[in-house]
Amino acid sequence: MRCAASTAVNRMPVRRGLELRWGLALDLAAIAPADAPRVAFQLEPTPGCLRTHRGELSTVNAPAPSGFSVEILLSPATADEMLAADPSAGAAALRRFIAGHGPGFEHPLSARAHLAVESIQRCPFVGVCRTMALTARCHDLLVECLTAWSAALQPAPVTTPNATTAVHLAAEILERDLEHSPALADLAGRVGLSETTLKRAFPRVFGLTVFGYLRRRRMEAARRLLEAGTATVLEAAAAVGYSNPSNFAAAFRREFGLNPKSHQLANRAR
Repeated sequence: MRCAASTAVNRMPVRRGLELRWGLALDLAAIAPADAPRVAFQLEPTPGCLRTHRGELSTVNAPAPSGFSVEILLSPATADEMLAADPSAGAAALRRFIAGHGPGFEHPLSARAHLAVESIQRCPFVGVCRTMALTARCHDLLVECLTAWSAALQPAPVTTPNATTAVHLAAEILERDLEHSPALADLAGRVGLSETTLKRAFPRVFGLTVFGYLRRRRMEAARRLLEAGTATVLEAAAAVGYSNPSNFAAAFRREFGLNPKSHQLANRAR
């Protein structure tokens, strides 16, 4: 289905009980029932906000957003069907919210979610290609919501059996959000170790320092984005937490022996 670019609000049914809407946030608020469960990805000034809500788009002590926004409307029946086999805490929380029980969720918009929202805003396709692209971005945003919600509900460990287990947990925390990695002190506290113990134990388990391990995982994620053709060099850098392109290029070159742009061009030529 092709939606006219000139309309204030664009709407596309993805499947029964699942609809994608995009446009100005205030216009979106005006066309939806007050009690409709919505998963809203509001692209305001950086960094943006992922927010589930019913009714008004504003939250307590926060002004209603007025910029470009993407919303996903899910019916309770469709949410149950889609998430029935998902045991994650995020899926359970989303099902409860859509059914009218439990609180909503708010989280900073990740770089991957930013890319999906911007792809919807600037979708260049028409006809069936447009429908396929927008459907894929709708699913991408749902993945971001479930991932972020699951991570937010993950309980902090009270005790750890040993340093090796704690180090593996620290690595999992780092990989969970490469864009917003915790400081070393925060990471150590979350896995029940002192900074010194974590710094000494990490190389014994992985052969790398904490920072070296994080950099390698970031570069591997950036390389996958570049090879898939889903991001520019700048977008790949932002997705893995680099705001300075020069620093990103230097880290990428140190890891793989060539510049990210050269790697991207070489991969396209294959």
